[in-house]
Amino acid sequence: MVRTRNMATAGVWLALAGAACADEPPGELDGPRRLAVEFAEEFHVGDERSERQFTRVTSMAVAPNGQLVVTDRDAFAVMVFDEGGSEVATWGGEGHGPGEFATEPNDVAVSHESRVAVRSFRRVDVFTLDGELIGSHLLDTLTATTLAFSREGDVVARVEAPSLALLLSSSGEATAAHVMRLRDRQVLWSSRPLQPAGLLRFWSPHVQLAGIGDGRIAVGVSDRYDMDVLDASDGTTLGRISRAVSARGPSDEFQDNMREQMSGMESDPAMRELIDQMTFAETFPILSGVFAGPPGRTVWVRRGVGVGDALAPPASDDINDWTFRLYDLFDGDYAYIGTVEVPEDLTLMAGDSERVAGVHTGPLGVHSVRVLRVELPK
Repeated sequence: MVRTRNMATAGVWLALAGAACADEPPGELDGPRRLAVEFAEEFHVGDERSERQFTRVTSMAVAPNGQLVVTDRDAFAVMVFDEGGSEVATWGGEGHGPGEFATEPNDVAVSHESRVAVRSFRRVDVFTLDGELIGSHLLDTLTATTLAFSREGDVVARVEAPSLALLLSSSGEATAAHVMRLRDRQVLWSSRPLQPAGLLRFWSPHVQLAGIGDGRIAVGVSDRYDMDVLDASDGTTLGRISRAVSARGPSDEFQDNMREQMSGMESDPAMRELIDQMTFAETFPILSGVFAGPPGRTVWVRRGVGVGDALAPPASDDINDWTFRLYDLFDGDYAYIGTVEVPEDLTLMAGDSERVAGVHTGPLGVHSVRVLRVELPK
């Protein structure tokens, strides 16, 4: 674990006048605005052999006391770090005993009472910050993904029909995803019908869900820049996070190149035929992550390559060149503040009133955890 206070400038203010492109869509009169933000690294864990080593970090959440909860999927582990980066609790392991996981833990959320919900396939367990198991939700045939908490401490989750059933469906009928309160299986929100991925489809729209503090959740579909802000207790609509942006989708050249690349790696003639018939989503993902962060409880929206405004990087035909370093910030009234570019190879996942936390991916694909203090312009 290393602590440092080096500052890195992440961008400069753009003048509002003339910032919009000629093809900027209606409703974005001032165009996108890049914010001059400084990141000061509080600590990082995982770069040195003497530190905790991670395999695949998939989720993070900040507890009310400032501690950071991290799920390491492939290690079947949950870890808690204090504000200085010291590891203060660890639990998990592959198994069926208390605190163990029969399948990999993939998502975590922390309530205002410091309860920790951890999802593993069709099960959601609730722990104390010390790792004591205090409850479980068995989901039967449902598949849960992202988690959040209501003000009352109830776990809510994005749930879908069994993925295997969708994969094997011969009808190809569209189905909705839902946000459900797990205690009583009450549905709080449902998406529009989403087309199942089928046997071979390049990217399918999916529901984005995030707890954004004060018992609120933000929820929307990844192919549109439009998220509802709901009361997680009863699903009441409190506001909307939205921007008018140009959407980008896969060009004919991109589709041809992708099929060619995949066919070149496949020796099975039947599989190559499936690749030739592969379908593509109309747009690239527009929303690819949401969390609440500084200052206060500002909403940070991670932009996908499908956003085509003036600040967007090129949508290369090589997906290895894609970058996801831009985050749009929204204030307490869900009005757009501006856009932040984060340091390279860093994916942010969580935050509090002053800091953000994320995963850094090294040249060899090794994960490490980073916590950065954020200073926004006055």
